[in-house]
Amino acid sequence: MIKLLNIVSWIGTISSIIGAFIVASKLFFLGYCFFIIGSLSWLLVGYYRKDKSLVVLNGTFFLANILGLYNAF
Repeated sequence: MIKLLNIVSWIGTISSIIGAFIVASKLFFLGYCFFIIGSLSWLLVGYYRKDKSLVVLNGTFFLANILGLYNAF
């Protein structure tokens, strides 16, 4: 399980970095898709590690990214 959480955390990190550069390039729809993957990944990691601050932060980011994706339409 620890190895899987490590993989999920790296997926979250890499997709969040890619999302940041894509949004900075003004490709908002695609960027928010990557941000959603990143925030969901870190939300899962926080949940399984019982890290409440990580869950709150990435739960909030997830909602903000959903809003951003909605506005990108």
